[in-house]
Amino acid sequence: MSLTSPDDLPRSPTGRAPQWVVDQAAGVATGLPEWPALPTPAPVVRRRTWPGVAALVLVIGGGLWWADGVADLPGNATSGLPGTGIGGLAPAQAPAPAIVALADAAHMSTKGRELFYDTQPVVLDAADFAGRCDRAAHATGPGDIVTVGCYDEAANSIILYGPPDPRLYPSTVETAAHEMLHAAWAGLTDIERGILTPLMEAEVAALPADDPIHAQITSSVGDDPQSRPSELFAYVGTQVWHDPGLTPTLEVAYSRVIDDREALVALHTGLDAMFETMNAQIQAAGEALAAAETAYATDRAHYNADAAAVETYRKALDDKVAEVAAMPADKVAGLQLAWVWWDGTDLPMAPASTTLAAAQSLLDRDDAALPAREADLAARAAAAGTEGARLNALIADLTVLQSQITPGA
Repeated sequence: MSLTSPDDLPRSPTGRAPQWVVDQAAGVATGLPEWPALPTPAPVVRRRTWPGVAALVLVIGGGLWWADGVADLPGNATSGLPGTGIGGLAPAQAPAPAIVALADAAHMSTKGRELFYDTQPVVLDAADFAGRCDRAAHATGPGDIVTVGCYDEAANSIILYGPPDPRLYPSTVETAAHEMLHAAWAGLTDIERGILTPLMEAEVAALPADDPIHAQITSSVGDDPQSRPSELFAYVGTQVWHDPGLTPTLEVAYSRVIDDREALVALHTGLDAMFETMNAQIQAAGEALAAAETAYATDRAHYNADAAAVETYRKALDDKVAEVAAMPADKVAGLQLAWVWWDGTDLPMAPASTTLAAAQSLLDRDDAALPAREADLAARAAAAGTEGARLNALIADLTVLQSQITPGA
C-alpha cells in the first residue's frame, strides 16, 4: 500500500499538516461518518458569555503617589445557556464584508462559512446588543456572567457583540467561531455526538484543575445538562489546543468547519496574553513606583534632618564667633576650643581661631552639598510624577478595555 508523501498532504493556512490528515493519508480510520444533512433544529439558544469585570484598587505607598481604578484581569470567554428565541429567520443574502472578515479571521472552512453565513450573523454595539440574548446566567465564581453572543437554533441566527476597540476584535472572532460551532453541533447525528462527547470530556478532564474552562462550562450548562455536549464542542473547538492536535477523531470533526484550529485557539490565548501583559506592566510599574516612593521618603527625611542640623550649627558657630570676638585679646590668645560637628566630625582641642576656622569650613561644605541634594530630590519627585502619569494612563487604558470586553460591564 502506497502512502501519500508528506509534501502532498493538505495543509492549514499556517502550513501545518494536522495529525488527523497524516492519519487519513495513511489509511487510519477516524471513526466518524460523513457530515450528515442538517436536521430540523430544536428551539434552543446557545450563548457565548464573558465573566463580569470586578474592579480592584492599586494603592502605591502611603501618601506621595497613588493610583486608583486598576481593573482586574478578565476571565476567559464562556458559552451561554439555552433560552428563548431571538426572532424570525432573516432572508438569505450575501454576507457583508465585515461578516466575511470574521469568517476569515476565524479560519472557517467552506462548510463552516456556509453554516455561519446561513445564520445571517449580525455584530452589534453595546446599546443595540442589550436585551438581544438575554437569559439569566449561572455564575459559579466571583462576578456575574455577561453574554457576548448567542446562536438561536430555532431561528438559525447568530447575534454577536462587537467591542469598539480594535484590540478586542479577537473576542468577536472567537464568539463568531463559538456560535458557528453550536450550529455545527446541531447538524451532527446522534451517532456522531455519541462518538465525540466522551472524547471532548476526556480532553477537558485532562486540563489542569484550575483552568478557567471548567468553571466556564459549568456556568454555561447551568441547570440544562443536555446542553453540555454542545458547550463542550464550542469551548474545546475555540479554546483548547496541544501539539500536534487533539484526538484525531475530534480534529476531523472540527476540520469540517475550521481550516486552522490552532490559529483560531491562538486568538483566544493571545487575547488573554494581552490582558495579562497589560496587568503585569501595571503591577511592575506600581511596585517600582512604590519602591521609589519609599526611597524618596527616606532620603527626604534625612535631608530635612541634615538641613535642620546645619542651621542649628550655623547659629551656634555664629554665636561662638561673636562670643570670641567680644573677649579681650589676651584671653583669646590663650583660648582653646574643641567641637563635634553635627555629622560627627571631630574638631579636637586647638586654639579658638583654628577650631572656628575648621567649623566654618565644614559649614561651607554643607552649604555646597545641601543644594545638590535638594536638586536631586526635586528631580526624583518630578520623575515620579511623570511615571505616575504613565501608570495612570496604563490603568485607564486597561480599564477602558475591561469596560468594552462585555456589553454590560
